[in-house]
Amino acid sequence: MKAEGHQGAPSGHGIDMTMMQGVLDHLDQGISVFSVDLRLMLWNRRFTELHEFPDGFLHNGLEFADIIRFNARRGEYGDCDVEAYVRARVDSALEFQPHRLERMRPNGTILEIIGNPLPGGGFVTTYSDVTVSRQIAENLRDSNDRLDQMVERRTQALRESEERHRAYGEFLEATVQHMPQGVCLFDSNLDLVVANKVFFELTQVPISLNVKGINFHEFMLYNAQRGEYGPGDPAELARQRVEKARKMEPHAFDRTRPDGTVIEVRGNPIPGRGFISTFTDITARAKAEESLREAATMARAMLDAPGLLVLLIGMDGAIVDLNEEAARGLGATKDEMIGTNIFAAMPPQVAERRFAHAQQAVFEGHAVYFEDERDGRWFETTMTPYPIDQDGIARVMVISHDVTHRHQAEQRLREATAMAQAANRTKTDFLAAMSHELRTPLNAILGFSEIISREMFGPVGERYRAYGQDINSAGQHLLAMINDILDISRIEIGAFTLCIEQTSPHELADSCLRLVSTRAEAGGIRLAEEVPESLPAMLIDSRRTKQILINLLGNAVKFTPPGGSVTLRGERQSAGGIAFHVIDSGIGMSEADIAIALSPFGQVDTGLDRRFEGAGLGLPLAKSLAELHGGSLDIHSRPGKGTTVSVYFPASCIAP
Repeated sequence: MKAEGHQGAPSGHGIDMTMMQGVLDHLDQGISVFSVDLRLMLWNRRFTELHEFPDGFLHNGLEFADIIRFNARRGEYGDCDVEAYVRARVDSALEFQPHRLERMRPNGTILEIIGNPLPGGGFVTTYSDVTVSRQIAENLRDSNDRLDQMVERRTQALRESEERHRAYGEFLEATVQHMPQGVCLFDSNLDLVVANKVFFELTQVPISLNVKGINFHEFMLYNAQRGEYGPGDPAELARQRVEKARKMEPHAFDRTRPDGTVIEVRGNPIPGRGFISTFTDITARAKAEESLREAATMARAMLDAPGLLVLLIGMDGAIVDLNEEAARGLGATKDEMIGTNIFAAMPPQVAERRFAHAQQAVFEGHAVYFEDERDGRWFETTMTPYPIDQDGIARVMVISHDVTHRHQAEQRLREATAMAQAANRTKTDFLAAMSHELRTPLNAILGFSEIISREMFGPVGERYRAYGQDINSAGQHLLAMINDILDISRIEIGAFTLCIEQTSPHELADSCLRLVSTRAEAGGIRLAEEVPESLPAMLIDSRRTKQILINLLGNAVKFTPPGGSVTLRGERQSAGGIAFHVIDSGIGMSEADIAIALSPFGQVDTGLDRRFEGAGLGLPLAKSLAELHGGSLDIHSRPGKGTTVSVYFPASCIAP
């Protein structure tokens, strides 16, 4: 470090400048201090090394602009207008604002630059090489070693220039205070010389102990009393650590605090002067290392898992490594198989396929997955490209395991599915045939009952006329059920065709509400319509859509007690489609009830659901018809809170 040419330091400053100067000159970070007029006042050797300044370039009073201009001309800041860049940097520096940034040098190293203004003007800047973060601790230890060697050589020289350097006391202390690590310095009597803010933050030692001259014992006793060193007599624990510190020996260890944080502590003596210690929070690194250890343990457990065959092979077929399971599968020991050619142990056609998969993995740079059968057993295999060896031979990691049980299960599933589909087709055909057969006699029943109820061939008496009306009503109900069964059957076998036509949503809603109004009036239910006339025309099967809405409205009226309400609401969706919502204030359903209601022939067993008979096909049929339009049906309900059934038609159902 160069510091000649600066005199007039205030006397009586409380810091041992010889010791502080040695600390600064041998820190792993580069340090520079500029005055209020942007002239170099202080720097250390690491500052010169990190920037690769030529010998003799740096000197006291060197202007900040000259340093920036030198760096710009040698390409440190890339392709730029040198003088314009210098002016911009000088203007920024004159603001004396704290700053922190990273800069990549042309040689590839990355510098972390932290600058802070100093009391009375000027600024101090630290420079750290963060290219390889794991080298931080090693660099610090190296710095301490150099500190040990340099302190002794320069003690006499620093003593002779003590008066000259005392003027830089504030600069040196500010430098320590702005170091990213916690730092504390004790003299040969174990009295505190200086400690920065980070030290107290990391160790959680109260700031009240930041008093120059306080003894090291006070720190140790405080830590022992709060359990930092585990169980035991605090006074004895503190004494043991003080005795160890008096030996002034280098030390390096990681300390896990009671709160779980891990602090890396590195200390080195300054011969005849005391010792300096640094404290770095390595909690994240310690957790990462623990995770890596756990991952390695897990990987080993996976490799040793029964049934998992793992091999590392070269593209020439040579086995580089394998696990015990793979060796057993090849009928030999692990040592016997390493070095042998895996392809030579396979039939030619199998070897050719395996080699092709290995080539694909290497050339495409990603894992290749395949399954094949050997001796009646199925194996799932993955080949993953692996870094080439020192001879330049490409390698692949082969992981294989027996999946015969899965293939057998899949075969059984396919057979069961085929049987189920056949049974379903048989059931559907049966329902369609029976429904067709039932409609022939039903037509006669409906016709003759209507003749009787209307007394078309003469009076029959009040009782017989009522019987005729009952027979006709029951027949109509049975016909509706048969039609629903036929519709469900046709949808299931894919024989259902929609008749698409342009329809007004408002007119559709009016028509549906009129058809259920008589039933609603009889049950004392209020009907309401909220379908705007401004909704665009729809391209839908109007008859089937009306069937959907009538089913939903009929269910709403059916399950709503007298005095309740049923609302049909229509709205445009953000995705461009149209939604119809049937909202009632009825008895509601639970999640389990909803699942039953959506299943064919499912009926929710409540006290009110027998007011009107039904086969349990209304909701499933409505859902199927909505899905045939490309839409969907959702139910939101709570017991005693009513039900909202929503039918969504996609944007493709909107007329252009």
